[in-house]
Amino acid sequence: MQATAEVIDRVIHIVVTAQQPAATQIQRRQAVELSDQVGARWEEFTAEEHTQLASTSFGLLTQVGGTASSYAIRSKAAVVLALVTKRQGGQLLQALLPELIRLASGGATQAETVCIVLRMMAEEVTQYRDDLEADNKRQLLSALTACVPQVLPFLEQSMEGHFGQALAAAQQGQHQVSQLHAAVVTAALGTSLTYAEWAPLAPLTDSGLIRACAYFLTTQDFRLPACDILKQLTHRRQDKETSETYNSAMAATGEALVQAASAVLTQQAQEQLSFEGDSDEFGQRLCETMAEFGATHLHCLPTHDSKILFLQQARGTLVDMMTFTQHPYMLLSSKALPLWLALLSPRDAIAKQEGHAPNPSHTLLPLECVSALLDLAGEQLRKGVGVSQDTSDYPAYYEDHQDYKDFCISYRGDLARIVKLTAGLWPDQALAAASRRLQHALQQCSSSAVPPPEQHSLLEAAVLFTDSVVSAVCSAHLIKGGSLNQTATLSSTEALLQLLLGARFADPVLLNWHARSLESFSKLLAVNPELVQAVMQKAFNMYATNPLEGNAYGGIPPAKPTPQWKELQTARQRIGLMLVAHAKAQPQALLPHLAALANKTQELWAAGVIGTNEQSTLFDVVLAAASGADLQLQKQVVEWVLAGVRTEWQSSAFQAALDSPAAFISHYFDLHADAAGHAEVGGQQPRWQLYHHLYLIEHSGKRTTPLVKGPTAANPQDKRPPSPPPLRHDHPLTEHVDWMLPNLLRVCTCLHAVWTPQTLASLQGVRSAFLMGPKERAVYLRRPVPRGRQVVEQSGEEEAATVAGTNAAALRAWLRQVRESMYQSLGLMCTNVSAFYACGPAQGLWGPALMQHVECMDHQHLRMLLRHLMLSFTKSCPAQHRNSWLLPVLGALLPHMLERISAKWSRIVSQSGSSAPDAGARHSEDGAAANDEVVEERLIRELTREHLQLLLNMVDKPAPSPGGAGTGQSVLEWLLAEAPDLALAAVGTGVAALWWPDSDSGAKATAFCRAVVGVATTNERVYNFVGREMLQGGIAALAHPIFTTAETLQLIRDILAQQLATSPGPRQALLALPAITPPMLTQFEADVAATGSEKEQRFIIRKLLMQSGVGELQAALQLNFKPIVAAVVNVNEYEQRTGGKQLPVDQQGGDMGLGILTQ
Repeated sequence: MQATAEVIDRVIHIVVTAQQPAATQIQRRQAVELSDQVGARWEEFTAEEHTQLASTSFGLLTQVGGTASSYAIRSKAAVVLALVTKRQGGQLLQALLPELIRLASGGATQAETVCIVLRMMAEEVTQYRDDLEADNKRQLLSALTACVPQVLPFLEQSMEGHFGQALAAAQQGQHQVSQLHAAVVTAALGTSLTYAEWAPLAPLTDSGLIRACAYFLTTQDFRLPACDILKQLTHRRQDKETSETYNSAMAATGEALVQAASAVLTQQAQEQLSFEGDSDEFGQRLCETMAEFGATHLHCLPTHDSKILFLQQARGTLVDMMTFTQHPYMLLSSKALPLWLALLSPRDAIAKQEGHAPNPSHTLLPLECVSALLDLAGEQLRKGVGVSQDTSDYPAYYEDHQDYKDFCISYRGDLARIVKLTAGLWPDQALAAASRRLQHALQQCSSSAVPPPEQHSLLEAAVLFTDSVVSAVCSAHLIKGGSLNQTATLSSTEALLQLLLGARFADPVLLNWHARSLESFSKLLAVNPELVQAVMQKAFNMYATNPLEGNAYGGIPPAKPTPQWKELQTARQRIGLMLVAHAKAQPQALLPHLAALANKTQELWAAGVIGTNEQSTLFDVVLAAASGADLQLQKQVVEWVLAGVRTEWQSSAFQAALDSPAAFISHYFDLHADAAGHAEVGGQQPRWQLYHHLYLIEHSGKRTTPLVKGPTAANPQDKRPPSPPPLRHDHPLTEHVDWMLPNLLRVCTCLHAVWTPQTLASLQGVRSAFLMGPKERAVYLRRPVPRGRQVVEQSGEEEAATVAGTNAAALRAWLRQVRESMYQSLGLMCTNVSAFYACGPAQGLWGPALMQHVECMDHQHLRMLLRHLMLSFTKSCPAQHRNSWLLPVLGALLPHMLERISAKWSRIVSQSGSSAPDAGARHSEDGAAANDEVVEERLIRELTREHLQLLLNMVDKPAPSPGGAGTGQSVLEWLLAEAPDLALAAVGTGVAALWWPDSDSGAKATAFCRAVVGVATTNERVYNFVGREMLQGGIAALAHPIFTTAETLQLIRDILAQQLATSPGPRQALLALPAITPPMLTQFEADVAATGSEKEQRFIIRKLLMQSGVGELQAALQLNFKPIVAAVVNVNEYEQRTGGKQLPVDQQGGDMGLGILTQ
């Protein structure tokens, strides 16, 4: 032990005596070594050596603190002394303090060093570390707190004295001396910041530190650290402080901030607050500090006038927070917005109640500020709108155009919330302000003297302001009845709507915002349903007065539309979405007008006023409004919507197009050469028509199906997707199943067949249409999504202007939309419509349509099938229909998924090692091949998670029917009885997932495996599999750092509780682990049997398994775990059979799937 102390003494001696510049690195390295020795090996020293080490550490500090040693050396010496003090205890701390203060009087360098030591000591004691026992920690905190009355005045005096000396030295031209004294001020401020976080406020206030910070806020060199100290004080809560002490400290802090703001907000100084000005960073930090102070401590300011002074102009005094808010520098302005949001938000429990209308008494914002704040928010909204689409047009203080755009979205979102909160408190003033802004914007938009860009930004800002006001007023005062004069409030709100109904625009951008403004009044329609007809008529007029090329009866959009066409099409789309929003928000208000709306839709479409896409949108309005209607009206509405689809689908031309994949391709996307000899996609009209037919079918199912709420009140922590609603025998789609379902399945069959190798070979001219698009690929590579010309530059292909376009991108978009709508429609029907299972012609098509070409499906397509269709179908398929409907699908799906994802995970793990990063965290490398690997890995992770969710659905027991009928068997239990091999494939996939390095999949696999343990006794093969492979998988998951230990231990505990005493499998698996012997296992069994607590049993299991450490456990599992796929699938054959799309499996990596399933 003495030798160890001598070694440390020698290191200290080297640090102290090495004065040559070349020895700086040696000093730094050996000081680090010494601090490590003290921190890690303190217990190895004797009490005498502790004292000796404290003495030599202080001597080291004294030696280097009075020399020109580098800051790094003095900092390390301070760390050593702080560590020794922490280890030695509070007595040393109190004994050292007078010596340190005495040392500081020796000069600027010593004073700086002492400030560093005081900071290090405080940080070592107050910051969380687990290297001290609780009693020692409390003793040190008590000693440190007792030192505060001495430390804080010392810091304040050091700041004041050395600041004066720095100024004097600078005036005498002694710049080096001035810098030494300035370093003391900086160090003292840094130490004060540490104490400001926790030191009692009474000595902190008495020490004069707040006054010192107030002064330093006016200096160029020290204002940032001074502001940080005041910001730290704004985070303090009262806790054990007396109200008088707390309020006094906060008031002093607020007054210091007001004085600093007054200094930087003078007319001459404001220019320096802008980008790259002298006060750029300080202005933002000061504003942010003031916002935090005002949000929590405004009440601490002693008088009403002082509060107004803090917020805005009073009696000619300069504006403070209002001035920050309206500053043209948006980064600075945004720092003030949280203050207004906090002051306007409800402050007490009564105000926060759901049905309680807002009241001005619920906010701390003085009434004098309200009108000014409303006007200010309206003006500032102008800054966050009208963002240029030119990616090179953005202010210099943003990283790129996307950063600028994201900031503007957040900025105007905060401003809109401020307007909304203000309108909820003062509705009449807010409505008047909205009227003024809207009238001004409409007048400017009708003037030819105002440039179009300015018109656009004016109307956009006015619409956003009006939307926030109307939404808040309707919710808080018209619907809840919170307004004192509801009639006047209603009249003012209706006047705003009439103002918009009388407006008329030809400019597409203005038309877009005009429609957006009408959408704001959805809640008003609930109060006055008579306005519905006027809004609908206005929408029809907007369509008629702004015609669009290609909207002739059944027409299709141009293949290469002009920018002007795109803008007008977007505006017309907004008109339809406005009506959809009204229908979804207030369906009851639209119910009396459904027949008229349906007839008008057909009339406008036949006249060419609206196109097919707009017809579909208006039909969606009818469906949305009918969502709350009675069954008879819903049936009538569905008939209106689907009658045209039925007629077309029963035609001979449509039927012929579905006779074969070749006929499907020829009809919908036959290829021919354009004038330049490039492949061009035909079939525009049929594609456009089928796309909208599927849209109408999908939305007919969505709008007429009751919404499923989230987790039940009985189990609010249940994170799994909610169960689907029960099948309806009287569903509005019942009468349409016989013609709709078989045709949907035939479309599905043809679509899946497109991805077979033979078919793809015939479509080489548009091969990229069947690959992932550049935007989706960018998402998977975690890169910015390309837009506009970037798509062409990066991928070499044109963008898809419409799904009915003639290029590969358009075909890709159409294929995706058709696939998604088809899966969604089938999922809705099999989940909600009981007639689905009575459709005889569809039963024979069902399994082949979904699974015939499953091996050719891309990962993302298969995931879409699982998510949109299989998850709900597996849970909702009635028990009596499982054999005829569910079994044909699972019979192909379960073995294929085990085969596919086992092969892919085997390759991923063999390439990345057993610790492959979770959640696809590997960074993409340059090069197409490396990027392909990154994309595929992330796709596999998503697909694995989706499939494991399917497995979880399979172990859920169905809810009993109202009459109590039904077997109550889960799908897995049913499979164990009907098709045990398929059940074992499902179980095998769940166990294999315990080995794959993906935390989400592992969590789902653990939950699934626990459910399997509960039913394992019904099948001998599954029972043996649980006791061997599942137990090994659970131990493997326990050894992997990304999995949840508690759930994994519970799985292992369940298996051992079930089988340890009755089956040899668990004992063999445990004895194969390192450092576990038969006597240890016998003692383990006795310990587990001796306690009935599951928590204690899990602790005993963990203790046994971790005998040799995680590393050795992982190594043993990799060596002992045999591949467990061979009897069911062959991973290598799968790779070869898929045409070599991916790299072959590394034979040395091991199959990370299941083996011995039939042994």
